Amino acid sequence: MIVTEKQKEIAILKAMGATKRSIRRIFMLNGLIIGFAGTAIGIPLGYAFLWLIQTFWTFDPSVYYISSIPVHVLAEDVLLVAGSAILISFLATVYPANQAAKLEPVAALRYE
Repeated sequence: MIVTEKQKEIAILKAMGATKRSIRRIFMLNGLIIGFAGTAIGIPLGYAFLWLIQTFWTFDPSVYYISSIPVHVLAEDVLLVAGSAILISFLATVYPANQAAKLEPVAALRYE
């Protein structure tokens, strides 16, 4: 979506001499930054949600076998999920970055 919104800027960069590689690098770096930011926000929010579940979500022990939902978090699981999220966000930028690199400046600026 950023590629379609930034076509004019991409065309100007290409007209000024930016290479396909540098355009691709800009959008892939943007995707990595978004992935890192989402992961950095998501991990603490996930831990906070788990704490809320353990602390405030209780069941009546006379009705249920358990009084609260057991939560056990392993550091390896958190690292695996965080790494996977960052990798997926990076891989999701490959196609749009290639499309941005292929953009012809004349075609993008024609109707501006």
